[in-house]
Amino acid sequence: MENRIIYHIDMDAFFASIEVVNNPALKGLPVIVGGSPDKRGVVSTCSYEARAFGVHSAMSLFEAKKRCPHAQFVEGNFELYRTYSSRIMQILLTYSVQLEIVSIDEAYLDVSFLNERSEDPKHYGRILKQEILKSTGLTCSLGIASNKLIAKIASSTAKPNGLYEIPAGHEAAFLATLPIGAIPGIGSKTEKILLNDNLSRISDLQKFDLHELIDRYGTRGYAFYLAAHGIDKRPVDGDYHFPKSIGAETTFEVDQSEFTILIETLYELVAKACRRLHKHQTRTRGFSLKLRYSDFRTITRSHMLFGHTNDQAIIWNEARDFFTKLYVQETPLRLIGISLEKLADTYWQPTLWEWEQESG
Repeated sequence: MENRIIYHIDMDAFFASIEVVNNPALKGLPVIVGGSPDKRGVVSTCSYEARAFGVHSAMSLFEAKKRCPHAQFVEGNFELYRTYSSRIMQILLTYSVQLEIVSIDEAYLDVSFLNERSEDPKHYGRILKQEILKSTGLTCSLGIASNKLIAKIASSTAKPNGLYEIPAGHEAAFLATLPIGAIPGIGSKTEKILLNDNLSRISDLQKFDLHELIDRYGTRGYAFYLAAHGIDKRPVDGDYHFPKSIGAETTFEVDQSEFTILIETLYELVAKACRRLHKHQTRTRGFSLKLRYSDFRTITRSHMLFGHTNDQAIIWNEARDFFTKLYVQETPLRLIGISLEKLADTYWQPTLWEWEQESG
């Protein structure tokens, strides 16, 4: 069986680059998308010129202004970003119908058919990059590998505007030189645990066999083993559909009427839903609370927010207040749930609340 050929395409500083294309006067300048630094908010993304000053996504605009006082701050044009994204995804579809859209500026392509043509994947990738640049004025980084995991890491290695291929059979050797944090899905909490165990590089993980890692880290040890050896059998899933809602709910083992416990449970559900919101890189305009009582009577009530947001603190405050008005004190509940609705598929704005991808 011939090896798969997977591309990971990641646009470079997507929002900031679009701003530069549409306003050439910004070319070569540090550009920060997120709004005025005089207002409370965070950096959505920034140009590489701004990153040279230590500015990065999710940093407060106030801090970004301190680090790069001469930066050009722009609000952001969400409809424009979506238009560019749609154009790029249509270009990708002309190169392979096996397209998996990960987010507004990131996608996988399965181009394994190149094996039958005996065509060079790097040459094909360069043509693709050139067409995106010609059509949009934007650059992208492209990773080529036998699976999605390695292709994604390769594209990160190629940034900005690069192309990097990891030949089949060289996955483990490529990974060995990289830090633990290079594995997608390992966030700061997990990385700290591994560092405390003197595992700083992926080569350190590769020294352990599967059973040893499972003994140390449970089910996560299995994932660590596969990732450290570059094993990833996930297909390129072309059936991506943007969710209409994102929610979380729980059923109590024993009907619950203790208000403190109900509030704590609701907080955990909001946090879980917000992590999923973050994963899909979107925002919500409102939510619904679902309450099921001990007699199985179920009510669902909706609440609109002031505008689209993915700020967990805002969503939590609104959800807590709404639940307090809705819930009849000391009435036993069997189930409680929240559903974030009216999602925006146009733009994602990181916020200052902390999150860990692997915990959701």
